[in-house]
Amino acid sequence: MELTIVTPTKSLVTKQPMVEVLVTGNRGELNIFPGHSPLLTTLTEGALSYKLESGDKKTVAISWGYCEVTPQGVNILAETAETPEEIDVSRAEQALKKSEEEMNRADITPEEIEKYRHKRMRAEARIKVGKKN
Repeated sequence: MELTIVTPTKSLVTKQPMVEVLVTGNRGELNIFPGHSPLLTTLTEGALSYKLESGDKKTVAISWGYCEVTPQGVNILAETAETPEEIDVSRAEQALKKSEEEMNRADITPEEIEKYRHKRMRAEARIKVGKKN
């Protein structure tokens, strides 16, 4: 199976032979191996890790997107995807702190809670992936 990971602005992986992909779906994590049943699912903020046939193991932080599994491979279309080298961990830690402060406000609305929950999840994924660098 081949793996492709793209965003609207860049291509991280293009048709690379892979042996495993672990993605964060809206309803939990999916571990995808060759021979997996076809599916289409949405992704949420989190760390996406994969292992290529070459033995290389990599992790990227992604925000919202789609994962398509076909007999030919796995296609990931993410709103954003960052490699460990691209992540500024201190900036992500500041974003995490700010989102937590905002969520603890007394006058926060339900819409704002959801907004800052997603910001917190993205910051946590960026910190997790960035610290692997």
